[in-house]
Amino acid sequence: QVHHISNRATFSRFSSLRLEGDFAEIPSLLLENWCYESISLKMMSGFYQDITKSVSTEACQSLKRRRDMFAGLKLKQEILLCLVDQIIHTSENVDIDELIKDLHPKVILGIPLLEGTSPASCFPRIAVGYDAVCYSYIWSEVFAADLFATKFKDDLLNQHAGLRFRNKVLAPGGSKGPLEIITDYLGREPSLQPFIQSRTRNAL
Repeated sequence: QVHHISNRATFSRFSSLRLEGDFAEIPSLLLENWCYESISLKMMSGFYQDITKSVSTEACQSLKRRRDMFAGLKLKQEILLCLVDQIIHTSENVDIDELIKDLHPKVILGIPLLEGTSPASCFPRIAVGYDAVCYSYIWSEVFAADLFATKFKDDLLNQHAGLRFRNKVLAPGGSKGPLEIITDYLGREPSLQPFIQSRTRNAL
C-alpha cells in the first residue's frame, strides 16, 4: 500500500490509512491508469514462452477502448447503491426489497429487475469495516481521473510529477484535509471534467 510506504506524518494518528475513505482509494485508482497505456503495458508484459516479446500495440489499444465500455451503466449502479445506502441509514422500518424494486427502474434507465431476481442480490458487495453497508468509489475516481489527466497523461514516466505526488499527496497522510492536499498538488481545486471525459470517450 503506497500510503504506508510514503507516509511522513509527524504523529502516528495521521499515518498509514488513518485518513478519509475516499482519499485512501485515490493512489490505487490513479495507478490503474498505467495498466491501460501502451508504454507501461509494454514495459511490464511479456510472452510466457519469450519474455522479450511484449504485448502488441493493437492489443494495448483494444484493451484501453474496452476499459470504459458500459461505464455509464456502472455509474448508475453505484448511484443506486448510494441512494439505497442513504435511505436505509436515515429512515426507520425500511423494506429493502420494496425500496430497491422502486428505485431500480428509476435509476437504471427504466430497466426493471429481472423476474425472479432477489433485490438483495443487487448488492455486489458488503463493505466490511465501513460504517455503511454500501461504499462507493465515485469521489475517489473523480479525484484520481483529474490527477492522472493533469499530471501524468501526457508524460507517463514523469519522475518529477511522481515525486511531487509522493511528497505532496501521499506523505502528509491524514495530517491535512484531502481537498487541501489535492488542491495544493494540482495548483487548483479538482474538477469533474476529466472523470466525465474518461467515462464517455469509449463508452457505448
